Formats: sequence, C-alpha cells, structure tokens
Amino acid sequence: VALTAAGRELIDRAFAEHMENERSLLEGLTPQQAAELEALLTAWLAGIEPPPGP
Repeated sequence: VALTAAGRELIDRAFAEHMENERSLLEGLTPQQAAELEALLTAWLAGIEPPPGP
C-alpha cells in the first residue's frame, strides 16, 4: 500500500493543522503545567497500551 502524491499532501496539511490546533490548546499553560500534563498523559497511555512484545 502506498500513498499518492495527493495523499501525501493531504497528510502533510492535516498534520500541520493538527499541530497548530494543539499549540493553540496548550498556549494558556505555563511550562510547568505543560510538563505536568505531559507526565499525566504519558502515565495514562502506559496504562492503556499493551506492553511491548519480545
């Protein structure tokens, strides 16, 4: 399976828009709050993702 050039462009645009949205959601946090949020989300993900395989 491979992406077409148009598919790659769409992914690039969607990713850029996603990153801009994320920046706008987080801009009201202090650096300490952002670090705390990252730690919480990392712990949350560790609890829901299966452990790495052998």
